[in-house]
Amino acid sequence: MKVKNLMTPVSDYQTLPMDARLSDVATVLKESKHRDIIIVDENGAFAGVVTMSGIIMALEPNYRKLNQRDMDSDILSNRFVADQFKEFNLWTDSLATLCDKGQNIPVVEAMIVPDEDHYINIEEKLEHGVHMYIIGTPQPLVVRDNGTIVGILRMADVFDELVSRMAACASN
Repeated sequence: MKVKNLMTPVSDYQTLPMDARLSDVATVLKESKHRDIIIVDENGAFAGVVTMSGIIMALEPNYRKLNQRDMDSDILSNRFVADQFKEFNLWTDSLATLCDKGQNIPVVEAMIVPDEDHYINIEEKLEHGVHMYIIGTPQPLVVRDNGTIVGILRMADVFDELVSRMAACASN
């Protein structure tokens, strides 16, 4: 199976301009069947994507202080996580205060702009996308066809496909 057979076309996604706020994202997500929003530039071209993780990091910017090397540890013990939570002063504001805090955060602070090697070609085999997810490529994968953004490959869809195939084998 190829990426093009499982991706969600860009046209299925809601888009917002780069000058939008997180409050705009929340409003659109409330009515959307997706959990990501595509951000477009002034010409309507793909500029990035706002994901669940991006929203959380924008609401709690102290996550940016975390050392990625520490996060790559094979041992994320409860103690380590608690120490990081305290050391980086995470979530000093309660979830109850998010409404006020999130209203004016620019969408560009939550937006992920994929690195060049984080895109996937529409003709790639699905297994290549699975590999990209497992080695840590940020989700979702942005699908290109000859340089044009044409879709989004979501880990949830890939996983659903895997489960369907396993279930079909089990019922035989």
